[in-house]
Amino acid sequence: MLGPLTSLALTLINIFILVLIVRAIFSWFPGMLYSEAGRIIVMATEWYLAPIRRVIPPAGGLDISFLVGIVLLYALTIFIGSGNIVGALIAIVSYALIFCIILVLVRVFFGFFKMDPWHPITQMVMQASEPFARPFRGWFPRPRGQGQFDWAPVAAFAVLLAAYILVSNLPRLGVG
Repeated sequence: MLGPLTSLALTLINIFILVLIVRAIFSWFPGMLYSEAGRIIVMATEWYLAPIRRVIPPAGGLDISFLVGIVLLYALTIFIGSGNIVGALIAIVSYALIFCIILVLVRVFFGFFKMDPWHPITQMVMQASEPFARPFRGWFPRPRGQGQFDWAPVAAFAVLLAAYILVSNLPRLGVG
């Protein structure tokens, strides 16, 4: 049973997660962060996101500091709610693997749909996902011509998915 202070802390953390999500949504619309509501949101969150941004800078023009911040806060809620540090660490690894899986899956879809290689989003996805595909380049070299499919990201996806399944089942195996 959670005490009143623990419940209050969890509620405040969940409200702050909601504010971070609102900030992310505001960042998708030009000018929203410069509105009155946007300035309040930035003031309420920048103290938390700035140190994360110094450790994990924007990749390919995409600022993922709010995602990292939300994952850390969710792990904190797990730890506060259960007192289980291993469970919180497993949650962080699980969320990171989900993010990587989505990133590599987007790259695989880009290969199917022949996306413009010079588009900024395509470039960002390719640059951010290449470290996952690179270990498989010995088996699946980079395609040379038109119409050839890049199988290295598919192999990376399979390995990341297997790692996620393993990590997400650790609590059932008695770990965490």
